[in-house]
Amino acid sequence: MKRKIVVPVLVIATLFLTSSTAGAINIKAAGKQYVKDVASANAVLKTFDSEINVWTNSTADAEGEQQAASVLTALGTLRKNFLSQTWPQFVKGGVRFICEEDISSLEEDLRQIGSNSSLGNGAFQFTFREDSKVTHLHASNVRRFLGLPSSRAL
Repeated sequence: MKRKIVVPVLVIATLFLTSSTAGAINIKAAGKQYVKDVASANAVLKTFDSEINVWTNSTADAEGEQQAASVLTALGTLRKNFLSQTWPQFVKGGVRFICEEDISSLEEDLRQIGSNSSLGNGAFQFTFREDSKVTHLHASNVRRFLGLPSSRAL
């Protein structure tokens, strides 16, 4: 009689342990996924940084908004990718923070381009670079936990 009770309990315990680790990802795989996810966003951000360096007082808001469009798309894709994946528990909070706080701050900056009095006065560039520095700091922490080399990019 006791054997009949023990077997179902062992089966249930095994299923519970299997389901709780299902979708778990090891550090090396998470690191590779992170690098893959950020590659496109980093390329777009690098291009955008070179574009905003040449803005002058005659740069139209529409031109700035057009240049920012690809960055907004890349950041949205990055957020979607980050949030749809399984991360090791010790970086999950950092990845979520990058999505909810850092990417949101950069997107807000980009959406404010049209409200600048002059794109050449440096105000947008200063704000965007400061928010980018904070984002890079948080990304550096995630990269370190994933065993990745530090980078000036995400």
